[in-house]
Parts: sequence; structure tokens; C-alpha cells
Amino acid sequence: MVVKVDYNSLSEEIQKQLQTFGTALNREINEGLKEVAEQTAATLRQGGPYNERSGKYTRDWDVKLRNRSYSSVTMTEEYTVYNKKNYQLTHLLEKGHVSRNGSRVRPFEHIKPAEELAEQMAISEVNKAVRRAAGEA
Repeated sequence: MVVKVDYNSLSEEIQKQLQTFGTALNREINEGLKEVAEQTAATLRQGGPYNERSGKYTRDWDVKLRNRSYSSVTMTEEYTVYNKKNYQLTHLLEKGHVSRNGSRVRPFEHIKPAEELAEQMAISEVNKAVRRAAGEA
């Protein structure tokens, strides 16, 4: 996009274009991060290496926006993927624990792989958002 401006108003025009780019970039990043959080919750809802008797643990994975808080550096929204009702089991399943009879219950890592996948997807979404926002500006 070519914009003709007088040299007296050049700094104002540059500032306006940067503001437009920043707004578009934040919107694209926030949409991408929300999608990544929802995909991560869906991945955790599919279950893991553990044997679940009732199915309640896997059904209860959900996503929420953290009280409209933003990352202070990037000004992007922050999402939490959490287990609504059976949050107590997450640590026990992920890390293992001692059973009632004193033996050790082995860990079933299912959150860490989903977290690592979410991290890679978030990086990919940010890269896509920068390319899309650069195309709009």
C-alpha cells in the first residue's frame, strides 16, 4: 500500500501505520492462541495412557480466559487449560503417587506431551499471525 504524505506529517503517518499493524497483529495472535488452547483441551479429552473407569476425568477438560489478563510484554490474552471437576487427579496421574498399601503407582504422563504440542502450535500460530498482519498493513 502506497501512501503519499507531506514530509511534515511523515511521523504521524508512520505512527498511524504502526498502530494499525499492531492492532491487526494482536487480534490475529489472540485468535490463534484461543484456537491452540481449545485444541489442547480436545487432545486431553481424548484420554491418555491411563485406564479410566468412569470417563469423567477426560470429559472435564476445559479452557478459560484468565480474567481478561494480558501478558505484560506482548499484550496478548492468556488462556488456561484445566480440569473442571477432577483437578486433584491431574498431579497424581501425571507424577505418580503412593497407594494405600504403600506401593508406588506409576506416573501416566499425558499433560506434558499436550503442553509441548501446544507450545509448538502457539509458536506456529504467532508466525502465521505475523505473516497475515503484515499482509493486511
